[in-house]
Amino acid sequence: MNSVKIQCFVSRSLPGVVAAVSVAVAGCLMQPSYSAKVTTADGALIEVPLSTGRMDIRDDEISVKVFQFLPWTIEKDKGLAYAFQLEFKAGSKPVAVSVDDVSDTPILSIYTDNAPVLHKNNIWAGISPPHRATEDTVKWILNMDNTVKVYRFTVKLADGTTHVLRYPIFAPAYMKAFMRGQLGVTL
Repeated sequence: MNSVKIQCFVSRSLPGVVAAVSVAVAGCLMQPSYSAKVTTADGALIEVPLSTGRMDIRDDEISVKVFQFLPWTIEKDKGLAYAFQLEFKAGSKPVAVSVDDVSDTPILSIYTDNAPVLHKNNIWAGISPPHRATEDTVKWILNMDNTVKVYRFTVKLADGTTHVLRYPIFAPAYMKAFMRGQLGVTL
């Protein structure tokens, strides 16, 4: 083979190779994003990302910092508690916070605090009493399919305003299986 022909082949194919590598690298960095639109039991239409990543739910006064499911021991049984943290804009004073499951009817009350106290950095935190797997607030983990849950935070402030934030959660089947294992529930 002639060395001139090799150089010519390499110089003509190099831009194509560089372009292919660039597209491949960009494709690895791009992550597909899927979502579903759901109507909650209180009539709100919201978009729910079908991923298990952290959500950024906020308005001009309040943001949801933490929403967690916690396995909890109840006497000699196990249950599921809900933990929350809300961050308030400086100067905001909450007078009531309630959290409801608005995924389906009937709307289920999860937690209410009629005397919320803000801590360092304007953070309010609450933990619900634990709920047994047989209670309506937890029964959804017994379903073997993927589930979408929506939790509504209703916050009344001292200035008379009411703020409503809806926190959607995509609960894939494997996550619910793990939760059932934590609660000692077998199907």
